[in-house]
Amino acid sequence: MQLHRDRDKFEQAGANLVVIGQGSPRQAARFRDTQHLELPLLVDPNRRSYRAAGAKVATLSELVGPRVLVKGALRGARAGVHQGKTIGHPAQLGGVLVVSTDGSVTWSHMSDDASDNPPNEEVLDAVRRAVAAG
Repeated sequence: MQLHRDRDKFEQAGANLVVIGQGSPRQAARFRDTQHLELPLLVDPNRRSYRAAGAKVATLSELVGPRVLVKGALRGARAGVHQGKTIGHPAQLGGVLVVSTDGSVTWSHMSDDASDNPPNEEVLDAVRRAVAAG
């Protein structure tokens, strides 16, 4: 949702945002509808793309440790979002990749814990560098 909110900035920078989730196509459609998501949402219930990207499965403290809970609650309150029902592997962490038109990954951020998401400006900078490099 964080990237979705700035989708216009990403499009202006030359990016095509795509989200990959763990659920089924039916669950993805429901999520898109309830969250008013306007980005392509692909599904990978077997989590092959997560493994290929290097996303890790979190430990208990990386999911619900005190620091993670506080950071997540503060971020959610500021953004006006809350954690809904978990679909897929509950401990699977994600990340953000910038993939060039030739298929190479030019930048990545793999989450260290459940509250670890890069700031959109950091991702936008990576997109701008990738577009400038061609």
